[in-house]
Amino acid sequence: MDIKGMRYFISAAENLSFTKTALEQNVTQTAISLCISKMEEELGFKLFTRKNRSVQLTEAGRDFYKHVVHIVKNYEEAVEHSRNTATGKVGEIRIAVPDHVMGMSLIPSLRAFQKTYPQLSVKSLTIPPHEIMTALDNHEIDAAVGFPQEFEFIPNLQHRVIRNDRLVAAMSAEHPLAFLDNPDLQQLSAQTFTVVHPQKAPMVDRYMYRIWDQAGLKPQKVLHADSLEDALLDVALGNSIILITEQIQNFCSPALVYKKPKVLENLHIEIALAWRDQENPIMMSLIWELLDA
Repeated sequence: MDIKGMRYFISAAENLSFTKTALEQNVTQTAISLCISKMEEELGFKLFTRKNRSVQLTEAGRDFYKHVVHIVKNYEEAVEHSRNTATGKVGEIRIAVPDHVMGMSLIPSLRAFQKTYPQLSVKSLTIPPHEIMTALDNHEIDAAVGFPQEFEFIPNLQHRVIRNDRLVAAMSAEHPLAFLDNPDLQQLSAQTFTVVHPQKAPMVDRYMYRIWDQAGLKPQKVLHADSLEDALLDVALGNSIILITEQIQNFCSPALVYKKPKVLENLHIEIALAWRDQENPIMMSLIWELLDA
């Protein structure tokens, strides 16, 4: 007895017609009759009484039907669950973000993704940039967010740019530049800037200096913070200013003021998603959701 035979029996029990069952299962009536007869022989009791062209369930047949329905349902659910597991549609996907602010900016996209795959749990983990590759290698995370330059030379690592963010200057409401509509290059260069420490985020530090060079910006002084959160706190205290992306400013402190100087209008920062599992189609679905954000 196999699942196919059980399905034939269930259909026949519900239709009380081998002819209708044959049409429903897309097989011949003879195939249905032979399958039921073989099943009865194997079980040792009759499932149906046959009268001309009509069939009726025996008492044993009705009892058997109640049990078989659950068996087939459980089997189909198990197959579907395992198939989803194989394709990544169930389980958990863990995404590393370099800081809390970046993680919050991804929440709308991740929520939309979860609606598409309600059986897939999405978890965002804040992991310092210098620890992200180790977490990927140890399978502690499934994907990571960062600069494409961080990922492009890593063997067996896939990555895709998901955002191209414009830069803005953030400062406290009491900062002298907060009262200017369009701070120029000289005024910006006269300020103290904060970046995340190169030991904590080497690519962030390197990328930011490259951005400054592209804009012709030469900060008077540079402070280093252990994290973006610490850097933003220092900025809010009025000790410095910082360049952040336009996408994440809504998730920063409301105490800050944001300026879009013309000297920065052509400067953008690319944000990428990286992952190792090349065969997981769910990852591409996640990427398209992030691209649509």
